[in-house]
Amino acid sequence: MNRQHLQAGFTLLEVIVALTITGFVLGSLFSLLGGSKQLSWRSEASLIEATRLRAATNFALLEDEYFDVEPILEDDSYEIRSIDILEEPDRKTQASTFTLEEYEILNSDRGIIITGSRWIQLELPR
Repeated sequence: MNRQHLQAGFTLLEVIVALTITGFVLGSLFSLLGGSKQLSWRSEASLIEATRLRAATNFALLEDEYFDVEPILEDDSYEIRSIDILEEPDRKTQASTFTLEEYEILNSDRGIIITGSRWIQLELPR
């Protein structure tokens, strides 16, 4: 008697190995996609923060020259404050109408302090 065993399909062990390999590959892909999504959210948040800081800087530079400019910042996360005048006029006989003033832009939530200087117009007695 000659017995021949014909194999018509996969064994249970082969199916389990194939499913395990597929699981590892899919898990890696989902992990990679999740990390990519998180990175894009963080970069979007950084871009929004940089735009807000740029708007605060522009407003600080224009605030003393254009008093009618409405605040362009929609949020109050940045505070702009004047520090002091940097240069006093050398000669008091000739009136200087413009001088440099130092300012700070503060964000207490993130611990950001940026200093700069801007030209301001002095109000001199006539």
